[in-house]
Amino acid sequence: MADERRERRIHIPKEYRSYDELPEFLMVKDVADVLRISVASAYTITEADDFPLLLLNSQRRVKKESFINWLKEKERKTDA
Repeated sequence: MADERRERRIHIPKEYRSYDELPEFLMVKDVADVLRISVASAYTITEADDFPLLLLNSQRRVKKESFINWLKEKERKTDA
């Protein structure tokens, strides 16, 4: 019975074709989907000091606009 309650949830990635399709507030799994990385790797990214993280009752969220700006800033740093 305990095993039934602890069944694992399998994350099925969403495919976003543009930033317009993103929700206003992204969860870690959304960050993973956008970047096409694992959810575990996305959690690691959200721990970075420069990541625009919102903690809401210990749940991690990021505002879409802040996430897009963060991505653009990262892109500029790697293009140099």
